[in-house]
Amino acid sequence: MSRYYEVKKRDGAARIGRLITSSSRRLQTPLLFHVESVRRNKEIEVISVESPRFTSLTTEDGWNSPRGTVLLPEVHPLHAKLKESPLFVDLFVLGFASSMLNTPESFVRRVIDARNEIPPDVALWAPAVATAENAALLVYMGVDIVDDINAIIKGYSAIYQLEECELRISDLEELPCNCHVCTSTDISELQGLSADARAKIAEHNTLLLERELSKIREYIRAGTLREYVELRVRSSTFLTAVLRILDTEHEYFEPRTPIARRRVMKINTMESLRRVEVWRFANRVMERYIPPAKRILLILPCAAKKPYSCSQSHRKFINAISDYRGHIHELILTSPLGVVPRELELVYPAAFYDIPLTGYWDAEERAWVASCLNAYLDRNFGKYDVIVAHLRAAYREICESVLEERGMEAIFTCEEHEKEVSEVAIERLRNCIAELSSKVKVSVSGIRAAVIKAMADYQFGIGAGDALLRGSTKVVGKYPMLRLVSTDGVLARVVPEYGLLAISVEGARRIERITPYKVEIGDDFVPKGAILAPGVLNACDEIRENDVVIFYSDRVFGVGRAKMSGWEMVESNRGVAIDVREVITV
Repeated sequence: MSRYYEVKKRDGAARIGRLITSSSRRLQTPLLFHVESVRRNKEIEVISVESPRFTSLTTEDGWNSPRGTVLLPEVHPLHAKLKESPLFVDLFVLGFASSMLNTPESFVRRVIDARNEIPPDVALWAPAVATAENAALLVYMGVDIVDDINAIIKGYSAIYQLEECELRISDLEELPCNCHVCTSTDISELQGLSADARAKIAEHNTLLLERELSKIREYIRAGTLREYVELRVRSSTFLTAVLRILDTEHEYFEPRTPIARRRVMKINTMESLRRVEVWRFANRVMERYIPPAKRILLILPCAAKKPYSCSQSHRKFINAISDYRGHIHELILTSPLGVVPRELELVYPAAFYDIPLTGYWDAEERAWVASCLNAYLDRNFGKYDVIVAHLRAAYREICESVLEERGMEAIFTCEEHEKEVSEVAIERLRNCIAELSSKVKVSVSGIRAAVIKAMADYQFGIGAGDALLRGSTKVVGKYPMLRLVSTDGVLARVVPEYGLLAISVEGARRIERITPYKVEIGDDFVPKGAILAPGVLNACDEIRENDVVIFYSDRVFGVGRAKMSGWEMVESNRGVAIDVREVITV
């Protein structure tokens, strides 16, 4: 556990934290240690496992400044010593970190195994491996502290570092940097390779790494570090391989990834298709979504504008079938999310992604979307009498391949040479639906109630939607700013900025026996603005950052937004666990 380090902001496994030194300096992580300065000032003490003073780390006595120890790999003879008793430290130094650079697999395993082994509220330092090229990936994986050892060694070896690569100073004809070293020094001077010249190259490398850490902190604040990592790894086949391996580590990243963000998720690379958010959405559609009882399944293409029903194309589709919507269930086919039921178009990330629109679908995209459609039909096809697909081009090809594989048929209402929004295609869709069903126009309130029900099930577990809607309730407000109200007041409301439902205490009472998203807190306080991690007694393992949660004790009952995952609330000794939204005494 930590005393002088606290995580303040998260973006997946990456964190911005505050480390308070013995001289009361407040340092921000991700942090660059200038190793010579640390050694000289001794503001942070690292006690090795071999040191006789190691036993002092098993007690809080004398813990008056930041301290840490070296985390050894399991094969090390002294590794077991780290497990003998809890350690009171603020950071761990990743032992033998240079072995990370051997293979992409070792790069992944060294960091992930280390983070899984140590408490979530302590910092991890990976020494002597950071460059401007790999720093973003290190932080994305969960490294909090790096140093300038690599930059200095490479500098004294006459290697000039850039964000995308390393070059020998002798190969340069000009200095492609505007740091004070490069702007105040002639390249011929650096190429002379005197001791002073080598020191200046090392200083440039360090300044470059320092600037990269500043950028990374801003990307974490913005919640867009993943997009930056996808950009940064493109300069290296090694780092690209690391990211692809990381994307198979769902057990590590999913618990650390927010359930929702206020930012649009940009799907610009094939690696974007493997993001945790995409995988999680597809799983929840299968596990937490129950389609309404409708005779006709209508499969539609996605739209650039989100939510889809606010786009021009989907407004035309809806107008064409409006008299028959009581018989129709709408399913949107899209990359990267696979299938999006109409009732879930407001949730994150369905309303929060952007993808380049070229008309070309990569084989991997096709395979992923086809697998999602196949899984949906496997689970739900028996609920429909007929499938209508208003699709063309790649959408139609994907749908046809899935149906052919399953021995099923669909009525296609759009010809290959037509656009889905053309008048003739829209008229064909209208006529097809009219032939298949009688006029049963569903009410606006019924459509909106279905949205609340589906979102509640998706967010809190199946059954939550029915519990919220039971009795005399109605949905009010302009789409998508919907509110579920009863005689008790507002029970729930859609928060479009996050793509989630926010619930009131009255709404929480309705679902408390159904949902697992609950946190037990100590009964010695009544929370006001926030609940800190030390005040949490138990928390559901399924809770993720930004989840709406119910908290309770013998004295209080309330709702709030999680600021860390449930497992982290229990294991942490510092940090805000829940942002309190509403609380009552009981």
